[in-house]
Amino acid sequence: MSLAIDTRQTPVTATLSGELSVITLGDLQDELFGLLNFSVLTLDLTPLEMLDGCGAQLIAILQQEAGQQGKQLRLEAAEGSQARHVLSLMGLWPADHGEGRADGHQ
Repeated sequence: MSLAIDTRQTPVTATLSGELSVITLGDLQDELFGLLNFSVLTLDLTPLEMLDGCGAQLIAILQQEAGQQGKQLRLEAAEGSQARHVLSLMGLWPADHGEGRADGHQ
């Protein structure tokens, strides 16, 4: 699993790839919460090959924390991607959102 941050884009974009699961959570948890140093951020989950319930819960907590800090975290995931599918099943991705991006707070 890897996290790549591109500060050349506006807003800053972080791309998460590989696997975000109960097995790998500890490896990137601190880095993911470090993303809250940015006031506006897009987190691209499209390249994730595996996302389980624990990983999705971490993303939901990250969104909630961003909202509590007055920051904006936008999730991006292509239609048909593993991340979008899992987040939709868990009710964490708006059903009527067709663009591949979820804005707002949980």
